[in-house]
Amino acid sequence: MKQHLALLTTVLILACGVFIALKRLPVPDALYPGNTSLAHTAIAPEAPTYSTSANTQPRTAPAPLAAQLTKQLKSTSLSGTTVPATLTINKAGRLVVDSNSKAVMDYFLSLSGEMPDARIRDLMQQWATGNAGEAAADDLLALYDRYQRYRQQFASGEYAATGSGTIRGQLALRQRLRNDTFGADDAAALFADEDRYDRFSLQRHDILASSMDDREKARALSTLRQSLPAHLAQQLEQQTNLQTLQQDEQQLRDAGANDADLFALHQQRFGDAAALRLQALDQQRQDWQQRLDDYHGQRQVIQSSGLSRQDQEQQLAQLRNAMFSETEQQRVAALERIQSASH
Repeated sequence: MKQHLALLTTVLILACGVFIALKRLPVPDALYPGNTSLAHTAIAPEAPTYSTSANTQPRTAPAPLAAQLTKQLKSTSLSGTTVPATLTINKAGRLVVDSNSKAVMDYFLSLSGEMPDARIRDLMQQWATGNAGEAAADDLLALYDRYQRYRQQFASGEYAATGSGTIRGQLALRQRLRNDTFGADDAAALFADEDRYDRFSLQRHDILASSMDDREKARALSTLRQSLPAHLAQQLEQQTNLQTLQQDEQQLRDAGANDADLFALHQQRFGDAAALRLQALDQQRQDWQQRLDDYHGQRQVIQSSGLSRQDQEQQLAQLRNAMFSETEQQRVAALERIQSASH
């Protein structure tokens, strides 16, 4: 029984590792403002600082460029956030592939489902050019295209561990895919955090499945957690909190809790500032859902009106212009495409 529980726990942890690697694949929920993971938009810690060698230098986006990006992201789920890392370049102005590169790509990819892929790519290119220069931006775009292919192959393959006999085998398959896509050196640089997390997960599994008594396991697990880099330890704690947050919220609602009770829960769990951001995000989601429901109702009336197809399209376009911003209209279009594909 203990070994079975240990296995289940490890599978959950490895699933979190998969979440880190693929956390922004397009899904319908991503169409809602503020509905990126709470860890990213509401309670994320300061971005980790990465060291650079003597012949590399991080670049920071100039203020006008940062202001332009802020304006372009205003009506997206990334509103109020900043790019979590700076690109590292060498003295020749070329991109140095590292964890910063992946953090930047993941940031822009979190807009998947909210705007067309080509628009996301252009937005990242604009930011990268101002941040690190044209050469480094070109390098980042080439890396981004490979990263997109990797994500698609990863999503379509069987890379998630499903049992004690397959954990190491599946991780080996994952590593092979990374090496084949990026080359061993770039793969090691890009996925350094995920590799550390995988090793942590395997060691944790071995401890839980061992013959040690509960006290010995607790000591060993404590020592193992302390071996994680600070930002990964914080991320692990954050993911654990988020995994239980929805369940705790639902239990409060089932018990008759109101918004004030939920705010108190967020305060206790994440602190005052994060609780306020979560409250604002929830309000944004409610507002968006209400407008989306109103739009669907009025769209149904137009589609049932007996007007010609051309007149219907014209009225629907006017309705979208009246109810949604330009970026929100892109979300609506993406949502409608997803709904059409599912029918």
